[in-house]
Amino acid sequence: MTRDTNHNMGRRGFLKTTAAGIGVTATGRSLAMAKDNQNTTQPTGANTNTKAENLIWRSQAPTMVYRRLGRTNYMVSRIVEGKAGDAALWRRLLQRGVNYIDTARGYGNHEANLKPFVQRYRDKLWLTSKATGIAGYNKIDAEVAQYFRNEMKRFLGESGSTLLELHKKSVAKQKTTGERPDLRTAGQRIATMYTQQLDESLSRLGTDHVDCYFVHGIEIPWIFDCLELWDAYEKVRQAGKVKHFGFSTHNHMKEVLAAAVEANDRGPWKIDLVMPAVNPGSFDNLKPELAALKKQDVGIVAMKTRGIANRPVDGRETKFKSLTEGKSYNEWERAKLWMLHLSENLIDTVVAGIESNEEMEKDLALPTVKLSAAAKRELRALVRYEIAGACHLCGDCTTVCPEHIAVTDMIRYHAYVHQYNEKEVARQLYSEAGYDPSKLCTNCGRCRGVCPSDVRITEILHELANDMA
Repeated sequence: MTRDTNHNMGRRGFLKTTAAGIGVTATGRSLAMAKDNQNTTQPTGANTNTKAENLIWRSQAPTMVYRRLGRTNYMVSRIVEGKAGDAALWRRLLQRGVNYIDTARGYGNHEANLKPFVQRYRDKLWLTSKATGIAGYNKIDAEVAQYFRNEMKRFLGESGSTLLELHKKSVAKQKTTGERPDLRTAGQRIATMYTQQLDESLSRLGTDHVDCYFVHGIEIPWIFDCLELWDAYEKVRQAGKVKHFGFSTHNHMKEVLAAAVEANDRGPWKIDLVMPAVNPGSFDNLKPELAALKKQDVGIVAMKTRGIANRPVDGRETKFKSLTEGKSYNEWERAKLWMLHLSENLIDTVVAGIESNEEMEKDLALPTVKLSAAAKRELRALVRYEIAGACHLCGDCTTVCPEHIAVTDMIRYHAYVHQYNEKEVARQLYSEAGYDPSKLCTNCGRCRGVCPSDVRITEILHELANDMA
């Protein structure tokens, strides 16, 4: 296995290795397309080095569109593969130009299932995984949470509020007094878990390094005050186990992304990649933070671009079809089109859990779709209408719940069952939560009162409990 130690590959070397490895011939058209896309991702005010000799190419196909993934300098396909498919499909995706695969410690057996494929094609892939259960996704580690509460008890004189509320009060006190909480104990626990899970992920994937090892599902902004995590990352980076640091986020995203911007500004953090659960409905709310990250030359990978739907399609797609030469796109594809073409150049690539040849053919064509001004206007209106009642994972419902139900997480698990066809993933995460939300819920209505989308939260909690029974 060869590691991309100098971060550079010449055009001749790329053509030779790609043609020999997977039979993909890079054409002048593809290289020109990549160059055009590279120019569109130059963030205003960022110190970037986008000269051709500094870009990293690993695999490429003439029918795919590529963009520079922030300061990593990696030329990434605008559609990347998430936790779906099998070896045969992954090979076809690679041949068709998808050159990034995303996995995680918390995705069941996905890392292990990828192992033979990774061992064969590692040098042609951008490979990421994630440390799960530290700061979110399925749970916040109990010890981490308790260490933080203990310090808030000392620093603020209270510990009973939600973690986000405690964080906000801590920030307010720091700005007023200049004092800072001592989060070293929590940081040490986070750092140990990150390092251990990285080693486990590398073993499962059968590789000696990943390109980025994310912290999975951050929902506690104070994690960036835990410099022990950054020190741990620096050690594994220097050991050659990982090249870049990043995180994904599903909950309290605005607060987490804003904290990441501040962390990059003050250092020593150098967050290279972020993966928010952003969709057309939440995009405007998150745009200031996404724009600030883009200005810092951070790569942005969008996931869950459909949102968690709460409203059926009503036939309005007919007009959009008439503006796209009769081509039909379902609600999932329309959401990806929106994120690829209407997100104001802030989104570098979109995660798609492609499971079949049919999905592959449709999804891989989305980056090259040419939309007229009229089609863009109709797409913007149609998609916004469809997800107007969708959960955008803001986390407000969780914050106000008097029973401390992880409401946002439960809504996400419900979506795994009813939208994403991932019932086993939902069952695993629900089991790890360890309680029945429908039994804790008192129907007080506070969650509905703060929900900007008027999601039928109480009904969803009861439906999820029945699904998991």
